[in-house]
Amino acid sequence: MQYTAICKNLIGLKPKRIAMMNRTGMWSIQNVDEMRKFCNVHLVTDADKDHNCTKIDSTDKWSINPDASFYCICTNETVNGIEIDWEDFPFDRVPKDIPIIADMSSNIGTNVIPWDKLGMVYAGTQKNLGTAGCTVMIIREDLFGHAEPDCPILCDWDLHEKSPDTYYNTPAIMPMYITGLNCAYMNQNGGLDRYIDLANQRGTMLWNFIDSSNGYYSSKLTEKIWRSRINVIFRIQGGDKKLEE
Repeated sequence: MQYTAICKNLIGLKPKRIAMMNRTGMWSIQNVDEMRKFCNVHLVTDADKDHNCTKIDSTDKWSINPDASFYCICTNETVNGIEIDWEDFPFDRVPKDIPIIADMSSNIGTNVIPWDKLGMVYAGTQKNLGTAGCTVMIIREDLFGHAEPDCPILCDWDLHEKSPDTYYNTPAIMPMYITGLNCAYMNQNGGLDRYIDLANQRGTMLWNFIDSSNGYYSSKLTEKIWRSRINVIFRIQGGDKKLEE
């Protein structure tokens, strides 16, 4: 739903109506396909076509389009095991008038988010924060009020923001309640620093085990810079079906 909402709320920010996007795995592939229904899409980097999602090109090769209305990325591709570290993201190459939109569904709560450099962050709560049924959306104030005339009602950010108690429709209360409970639990157990440490420890432990298995376990992600700490993907002896079953 947010794929459509992002486009319908932001595509009019610039006259050429271009969505700038990374295609780095299954979730960003779906996002690109959805965006193409409504606007022109400029791919900054295409790990799917160029590398079968085994790596991402180095950031100096990324194609930045200054005419884009916004720039969408997925910071962690669960299925493909690719994660983008904010420390490695080329913020200096993106014009300041292009809002950066980040799908952080599967690694929110495991890193420090550079809020001053982002236009919007959204995350399905079912991965790291709570249960299925609601989405966290954190939107910069200046990005409200730009919805297209044909923007679906439930995708219009400004409509929700200005509705009584900020709810236009009846929300799914139980998922929101559970998410609130889980976030409170996370805060009581050390907060963000604790969960950053856990993600780093677990990811490092698993990747080191795979790399030291003499090929018994292997991953198609050969460049360590793109390896996800959250979703460690691997095969047994290159994909031996009998062993994997």
